[in-house]
Amino acid sequence: MSASDVREMLPAERRARIVAALGNRRAVRVATLSEDLGVSEITIRRDLRLLEQEGVLARTHGGAVRRQQPADEPRYEENYVTHAAEKDRIARAAAAMIEPHDTVFLGSGTTVVHLLRHIDPHLEARVVTHSLAAAAEARGSRLELVFLGGLYRPALDAVEGSWSLDMIGHFYADKAFLGADCLDARAGLTTPSIAVAAIELAMIRRTRGEVVVLADSSKFGLVGAVVICPLDQVDVVLVDGGIDAEVCERIRRAGPRCEVI
Repeated sequence: MSASDVREMLPAERRARIVAALGNRRAVRVATLSEDLGVSEITIRRDLRLLEQEGVLARTHGGAVRRQQPADEPRYEENYVTHAAEKDRIARAAAAMIEPHDTVFLGSGTTVVHLLRHIDPHLEARVVTHSLAAAAEARGSRLELVFLGGLYRPALDAVEGSWSLDMIGHFYADKAFLGADCLDARAGLTTPSIAVAAIELAMIRRTRGEVVVLADSSKFGLVGAVVICPLDQVDVVLVDGGIDAEVCERIRRAGPRCEVI
């Protein structure tokens, strides 16, 4: 590229080249972009800020990373075996937050199902869930389990629909424990699934105490097509040690405590 080409490059073209660079490399550095595109680092930072506002990328210290978006609803059986060790550590920490005689909502995420493995078998509490896998894990415990009715979705191993939403309206929970398909400081808690979004938002609205999101570090920076809630409606995010410290700080600034397990 000649010097005259660089000087004539339009801002839109320059930002398109930044996006293309992210597509190839997943992450970019301000200094490298400045050199490649022949503009100042201040100009590059301004471009990155605008692209972040458009949801294309997330800025990091000295650069940016591509904001990913899942193409499809995740299948339960595929998610169950992914990052299993990290999910188990997060689930153990979440289980310790449930107190005797609590009423808790449990979402349909696989990490939430792991939580029930770590519940004291003698703990007396009420669990309200639409997850068939969670209901199965509760066998042999002293938990009072309320299983929400509705249309069974094999991909989620959970039920959905108006019956589920109506039953949620009969409870106020002390705490809610939700999994995360996608979590981002700016976009909030999102999912590819309209059904999951409706049920988990209803649970959030009927929770008097803490809303706790269980998310392994692979879910951060992902943005699903359907919004569940912004992060200022979440109280605690539990995540494994694979999370970048700067990302964790962004989550904290958005509202919830970000606890690294």
